[in-house]
Amino acid sequence: MTRRSLSLAVALGALGGSVLVLSAMFFTPGKFILVPYAAVVLGTLVAIRAERIHSFAGRFATGLLAFGISSVALYVAVASSTAASPLGIAGHAWRLVFIVGIGALINLATARLAHPPVSTEMASA
Repeated sequence: MTRRSLSLAVALGALGGSVLVLSAMFFTPGKFILVPYAAVVLGTLVAIRAERIHSFAGRFATGLLAFGISSVALYVAVASSTAASPLGIAGHAWRLVFIVGIGALINLATARLAHPPVSTEMASA
C-alpha cells in the first residue's frame, strides 16, 4: 500500500465514520444504518476507481482499511453511549472480528468493481 492510497483510505474512513456516527445519532436506530453504510461503500468504490489503483490487493486494502476505520468509529460511538450494554473484552473482540470479516467480503466485490478502466491510448498501442 502506497502513502497515497493509505491517505485515501484514512480520509475515506474518517469521512465514512463521521457519516455513520451522525446517522446513528440522528436517525432511528436499527436496520436503517444500512443505508449510510451502503453510501460509504459506494463512495469508497467511486474514490478508489477515480484514484486508478491498478493492483487488486491495493484496491482491496484501501477499501478494507476505509471500511474498518468508519466501522470502528461507529462502534466506539455506540459502545460509549449510555445505553450500551456492558461487555467483556471477548464480547468486543468477536464483534470487531465480525465487522472486519463483513468488510472483507464487501471489499472483495468493491475491489473488483473499482478496477480502473483501460485507457483508449493504451488499448490502441
